[in-house]
Amino acid sequence: MDYKENRLSIIIEDIISEGQIDIKSLSKKLKVSTMTIYRDIEEFTKRGVIKKEKGILSSSQIFTLEYFHDVRAKLNIQSKIKVAEEAVKIIQTNTFVGIDDSTTCLQFANFQKYFEGTTVVTNNIKLINIFSSNPKIKIISLGGRYNRPTGSFLGLSTENTASQIPCHYLFMSSSSLDGTKLYTHDEDVFRTKAIQMINAEKKYYLCDTTKIGKKAMNIQADLSEFEKCFFAGPYFDKSFENFLKKKKVSFKYFKIKN
Repeated sequence: MDYKENRLSIIIEDIISEGQIDIKSLSKKLKVSTMTIYRDIEEFTKRGVIKKEKGILSSSQIFTLEYFHDVRAKLNIQSKIKVAEEAVKIIQTNTFVGIDDSTTCLQFANFQKYFEGTTVVTNNIKLINIFSSNPKIKIISLGGRYNRPTGSFLGLSTENTASQIPCHYLFMSSSSLDGTKLYTHDEDVFRTKAIQMINAEKKYYLCDTTKIGKKAMNIQADLSEFEKCFFAGPYFDKSFENFLKKKKVSFKYFKIKN
């Protein structure tokens, strides 16, 4: 993962969370010049997805969560692959494995052999499509209303199905993380994940470190609810590491070189 990719991830998440951001403040936060930020977002401003006016970046009328969900899926890939690679080692055969609809957990597609002999329970449509080609993996789709922005099934039908299927494991990520609190932007996503958590014996959290230190609309969960948390990224703040240890959160961090 390069520095530009890391910065873009932060910029996109901030726009989604705040609606608009001051470029000078962003420059201080990312410790780069304003010209560097302008170069980073050039593709999005040319497409008219992000507006740039009087030192403020904001979402345009054609800004869609669906568009940026696809962008997020391509960002911080090495970090997401690493946490997925480590988390799958927990899985045992003849178990029910719950997976959320995050772009982080989508990276499980790279490690299909670990899911052979299991039943995967998910609303993640892309993952369903990929795993469906492997006859050794059983799949239970949570079904429901197709939600384009997240590429997943959501809604009452999804929630009802999820409530009826207990899982041995649940692997999930979040929109952001602040302190020990996980946040989710979308209320439908929030409700589905909440039900998945209730019905899972053991829960595992996967996170690339660009999500740390941010909030969103809904508090999804607390890190204390997870058996283990997996973090990966080019940096991991020492004070945050000490904070997690003080809170007795079980976690592993994997450094990804820029």
